[in-house]
Amino acid sequence: MKVDAAGFRLGLIVWAASTALLVPFGHLVFGPDNRVPVALLAGLLVIATYFGILWFATRSLRRTGPFTVERAALLGVSLCLPGLVLDGMLYAVNAGRYPGLDASASGTMSAALLLAYAAALLGALRAAS
Repeated sequence: MKVDAAGFRLGLIVWAASTALLVPFGHLVFGPDNRVPVALLAGLLVIATYFGILWFATRSLRRTGPFTVERAALLGVSLCLPGLVLDGMLYAVNAGRYPGLDASASGTMSAALLLAYAAALLGALRAAS
């Protein structure tokens, strides 16, 4: 299986840092007492973080050679792969909910994560055009 090693490492670092913050503090943003706009804002921040990382990664990759759609897709998949696998494992091990969150907040958290991964993939593809 071919992956972009730098993208994979960056995706793993972002996942670890995000999880290290979300597990102890995620209930403050995604808690059951919060209104939907607060959770939506948190989701947008996650997406903005991924776009910022993609901007940095694509700038770095452009210096190393031609940035084709294929390389962009590989970068996007490599960035998302660690998080998708590890978040899936987190949900599976914790009975279908994100650790540290109330069960009712896990749906909002899942939606924010999926939007962030989609934004990362689309951002990488957009950078190649």
